[in-house]
Amino acid sequence: MITALMKIGGPESSARMRGFLVIAALNGLTQGAALAALVPLLVALLRGDIAGAWTWVLVLLGACVVNGVFVVASTRRGSTVSMDIIKDMHHRLSEHMVRLPLSWFDSTSAARASNIVVRGTMFVSQAAMDVLVPVVTAVTTPVAVAVVALLMDWQIGLALLVSMVFILLVTRWGSARNGRAEEIVHSAALETDRRLLEFSEDQVTLRSSGVIGTGYRPLTDAIEARRRAGRHALWSSVIGMIPQSLVINILFGLVVSLAVYQGISGAADPVAMIALIALSTQVSAPLRVLAELTTGLRRAGIELDEVGAVLAQPEMDAPETSRSQPAGNAIELDHVGFGYGDGHRVLDDLTLSLPAGRTTALVGASGSGKTTVTRLIARFWDVDSGSIRIGGVDVKDLSDSDRMAQLSLVFQDVYLFDESLRTNVALGDEDAGDAELERAADLAQVSLIADRLPNGWETPVGEGGRLLSGGERQRVSVARALLKRAPILLLDEATAALDPVTAKAIQTALRQLSGQVTVLVIAHQAETIAHADQIAFLDHGRVAALGTHRELLETEPRYAAFWTRRTSADQWQITHDRVPAPGN
Repeated sequence: MITALMKIGGPESSARMRGFLVIAALNGLTQGAALAALVPLLVALLRGDIAGAWTWVLVLLGACVVNGVFVVASTRRGSTVSMDIIKDMHHRLSEHMVRLPLSWFDSTSAARASNIVVRGTMFVSQAAMDVLVPVVTAVTTPVAVAVVALLMDWQIGLALLVSMVFILLVTRWGSARNGRAEEIVHSAALETDRRLLEFSEDQVTLRSSGVIGTGYRPLTDAIEARRRAGRHALWSSVIGMIPQSLVINILFGLVVSLAVYQGISGAADPVAMIALIALSTQVSAPLRVLAELTTGLRRAGIELDEVGAVLAQPEMDAPETSRSQPAGNAIELDHVGFGYGDGHRVLDDLTLSLPAGRTTALVGASGSGKTTVTRLIARFWDVDSGSIRIGGVDVKDLSDSDRMAQLSLVFQDVYLFDESLRTNVALGDEDAGDAELERAADLAQVSLIADRLPNGWETPVGEGGRLLSGGERQRVSVARALLKRAPILLLDEATAALDPVTAKAIQTALRQLSGQVTVLVIAHQAETIAHADQIAFLDHGRVAALGTHRELLETEPRYAAFWTRRTSADQWQITHDRVPAPGN
């Protein structure tokens, strides 16, 4: 656990941790020295040596004062070290997670992140104060007492040291046994967190499916599994502590028996043996505490290992500064191959050029790889083979800041922050003036949203933008992209959730960018497709056909069939949008 804490905290925190461990060890050693001073004090009292007793009383008081200083120092330093490690942990995690490939962010990543932020932080804060100080003290205090006993009677001292070795071995066995049970608890807790997040985020789907209240079976199963794991861990801890307590009692019973035998047989001073027996009882107490702390120690170690495992995830290799700067905003995908790790190839030897300042539409059946192309251009994942270049420069040779400065992104899964409408639009360019923001908002029809909100532009939109409709969230996303004014615009179903009038207005706004911005658009709307400068028809991860709308209608039967389905669907949508609902 100490190693895990040092890895989490970084170099400076590690140095402070080492200093804290030294103080904690001195705390235990001075406590052992204070206990050891009781032996000559007791001997002096039993022999009636009052003057000698007063001398050892003064020594005992001095040892207690020194120990009190180290108790205060270790407590204060432990609190400081804990806060420093938590601060460093949060900083490192935030810096690290934004550089992880999106492949890490699976269905359990939100639960893992939540677990780390809540339980990971809790265990880091408790580790130094509630675990490390007692553990270090529980080890160093008996060692100090055993060394003093060794100086007074080598047989008793040696017996104490050997007993401590056996007790530590049994304690380690109990810790390993409890650790396996705690790992099961940790996995069950992670699954429960994942199911709880799923339950809270998908209420619309669940209720529309007739799942009311807490009747979501996967969540109830996860809670039950966690309850069983917790009960198993509790019994494992109890069972593990029984042999530990038994070994402690037997071994120290043998040490006491040895001291009694030596005193009775005349092999040693009976008075000194009585004092050593009293001292031996002060060895067993800290070791019992150590046995009880093993479960908490192991649990803290598991949580800290989880934090370390996330920090150990390899980041996407991106240079701090770009190796060269793009010459223009043309995009080239050169023999690109890619799969998501499940063995299925999404893109297979795909080659496509997107001319600078022109609009390219990607069309094709679901699963043909359209969305994957946009994600790879943005380098949310790395290609398995081939290369992607922006302005002649491989995206892997661009720094994160330079690459994202080239791109404006509008994807299907729009997320808005629980801030004002203005703040969410301004995310596209936080340095933009009011006139620029309002122009982008007008083009994306966001001004209409501000007009209906109670506090206009300053109205919070709720977490995830829940106070806005899906189409309104999409408009905000388009406004962000327009405000950013990047030389490349990637649109994935940008108008899918919009009504036909708003969609047409946004398409008109996008056409105004022609000649200035390279646009890659994934769309099913017939008008968007027909007005593209070129259309790439994807099939099974490859470009099956490339050309203008008219060229593909004449030469590619699969595109012609696709176009017929799209125009029919658009006509149906327009008709039903215009027909009043029954009863209106």
